[in-house]
Amino acid sequence: MLGLGLACSNALAMFRPVETWPDIYKNLIGGVPQPPTASAETPEMLRGYADRINAAFDVLCGRIEEYRPDAIVVIGDDPGAIFTGVQVPQICVYTGTEIAGSSRAPLIGEDPAEGQVTLQCHQALGTALNEGLVDEGFDTTYSQFLNPQSSESLQQVGAQSIILPMTKLTPGLSIPIVPIFLNAHRWPAPSGHRCYALGKAIARVLQPLHERVAVLASGGLSHDPLGPRAGWIDTPMDQWVLDQMARGRGERLKPIFDVDSDTVRGGTGTLRQWITVTGACEELGGAATVVDYVPVHHAVTGLGFAYWSLDGA
Repeated sequence: MLGLGLACSNALAMFRPVETWPDIYKNLIGGVPQPPTASAETPEMLRGYADRINAAFDVLCGRIEEYRPDAIVVIGDDPGAIFTGVQVPQICVYTGTEIAGSSRAPLIGEDPAEGQVTLQCHQALGTALNEGLVDEGFDTTYSQFLNPQSSESLQQVGAQSIILPMTKLTPGLSIPIVPIFLNAHRWPAPSGHRCYALGKAIARVLQPLHERVAVLASGGLSHDPLGPRAGWIDTPMDQWVLDQMARGRGERLKPIFDVDSDTVRGGTGTLRQWITVTGACEELGGAATVVDYVPVHHAVTGLGFAYWSLDGA
């Protein structure tokens, strides 16, 4: 059964000491002119942001500890470390027994050979979820192992959208996961309509199962690292998205990618993960509790945290 929904951003700064944020910021914005509000982020403000991020993670960890899931379905994305241009699946359910990767970022000079993390996967649940989604009309891809072509990709293979949040949400890495990779970066990508429907299908597949399952969206909100809007955050859009989720009106998010715009390009495409989890939880009548929203230029992202406590959990 599905009894808990979770959503959090996965910006690199969230998982690094606040002293490293200026270096991360410099590397992610390139030469893009920055908004005036960026220069107002003093060291004191950044420390306050870091405290809020850690407090929000504590709230989500508390929900996980309270629900005690047998597995967490993690809906993330891959910007190219796993799926190269040779193959880019729109929806890929990982059905292997474990997934490994690095929590380190070469972009800021870290060695991906360090910080290796191995996450155990719930293979039986992954297989059942994949088969159920096909029955629901979704032509998913599945993979039992990941075989990138380059040594650097091999070191990062788990995708940071999966690895990073799990190191915070399950510090002991004791809860098996089922990774789902949702294309959020390569055109064409699933529409908001399709993502919302995917979430509802996930809920229908999981609900009759005996396992206690949580589903996590890893990504978003507005951000464009290394892109033409790097460092710019669309706070009104982010707050509107969170408000629709809190009101149980996720259907209003479905057209968000219908209009091509710089705002919804780049990393903002990972709102697809949030829309999917919203669909799953609203299928069971849940509305989101927004824990916090922190627009941080030094993280190059509008950072969001939310959860759904579902009836019958």
